[in-house]
Amino acid sequence: MRSKMMALCLGSFSLAALIAGLGLSSSTAIQEAAKVAPTGQEKLSPEEVFIRKALVAFVTAFNNNNAKALVATLAPKAEYIDEESNRIDGPAKIGDLLTGFFKDNQGAQMEITPSGIRLLGDAVALEDGEAVVTVANKNSQSSRRISLVYTRIEGTWKITSYREYPQTISPPEPADRLKDLSFLLGEWVDEAPDSTLRSQFTLAKDGSHILREFALVQQGTEVLTGTQRIAVDPLSGNLKGWTFDNAGGHGVSTWTPNGDAWLVSGSGVTAEGEEASATYRIKKIGTDRIEFTVTNQVVGNQVKQDETSILVRKLARKPVQPTKP
Repeated sequence: MRSKMMALCLGSFSLAALIAGLGLSSSTAIQEAAKVAPTGQEKLSPEEVFIRKALVAFVTAFNNNNAKALVATLAPKAEYIDEESNRIDGPAKIGDLLTGFFKDNQGAQMEITPSGIRLLGDAVALEDGEAVVTVANKNSQSSRRISLVYTRIEGTWKITSYREYPQTISPPEPADRLKDLSFLLGEWVDEAPDSTLRSQFTLAKDGSHILREFALVQQGTEVLTGTQRIAVDPLSGNLKGWTFDNAGGHGVSTWTPNGDAWLVSGSGVTAEGEEASATYRIKKIGTDRIEFTVTNQVVGNQVKQDETSILVRKLARKPVQPTKP
């Protein structure tokens, strides 16, 4: 039972799917895919999967500081438009620009949070998002809204247009970013026939993070415990969660608001050393209930079924008042 639970427990809540925590995999491909955050859609269509691969290839090439590989993700008539509306036409000129950029900004890293793919016919797709570029050795970071146009050319999706908008000014304080997760605060229980997962969420006194302490209980005995901290990542500016358990599982997740729900995306390593990834949807459905859905689960080489569970808030017992004689 424990082995099965550990294989499925890569997130942050569900007894069936979220014990050990989301984390960065040692696989380069999975690491880079994790830098493209949830799209706002619970599932991608087969065509949208190929479009998403084009964006992941773009981000991977950028993070490898490989201008040639990045140019390979572009359409023959690709354009780049910066925040001041300056336009560069053609992959060759874009490649020259990037070569100079990478030379002056060695180790530059990009993280893109897309908002969702919009297909326009069979060969064109649009997408908006946010791009965060970090240059660690210069202690600099920029955040910009972007828009992307994809086109399908001879069966392969390419990026035709990449446009930036003015840099985001004065990002909200971490405490303000965490207010939208205040519905998590308190103690929650997820029960299965033979196991119970207990989670306690508390806000740090300085408002810098939310701490979750969890325990998996079987037949009255705690068989797994751990902690998770949810906070604003100072490197990327994204809301993330870092999880560690006492069996050796660990990970990191990216949290993105999506309407009246939250999408959590990431990859992880179980105590058995298996890589895994999944997407989670968390929705408040009442004062004391949360709907939790896990999709796109991959553990090792196995694809797991989608699952939905309900978390119930554990209410504090009121003290029994003595009866008057």
